[in-house]
Amino acid sequence: MPLFRKLLLLFALMLAADGSAAAGDGLAREDGLRLLEACRAAEEVADGRRSDTGARVDAALCIGFVEGFIWGQGWKSWRSGEDMYFCPPQGLRYQDVLPGLVTYLEGHPERLIQRAHLLLFSALSSIFPCTP
Repeated sequence: MPLFRKLLLLFALMLAADGSAAAGDGLAREDGLRLLEACRAAEEVADGRRSDTGARVDAALCIGFVEGFIWGQGWKSWRSGEDMYFCPPQGLRYQDVLPGLVTYLEGHPERLIQRAHLLLFSALSSIFPCTP
């Protein structure tokens, strides 16, 4: 068997054996309930209420998702020369977003069946509205 095929087979076996590979899409394709769970964990880890591995993993998922989404939207806006649909303040950090995001999600339980990326977009538009 050629070396390339052996390496490909080894890589496929590693992915199949690794449970985290199933979470390869992160939070974007998850529902709002999962986003709320992960971002609550991020708040709890940040303020010292939780430090277990599961909470830290959820916190990292939430923080990475929020940071990536905001930076991605900012880059898209800059690249296309169009305004963003939400207007975050200069120097925005995920710590500034989490409380409002969790509050938004808790305040809209009927929307928690929607995908996380749609809810994050709606929450950011609500938290940081653009004023003409």
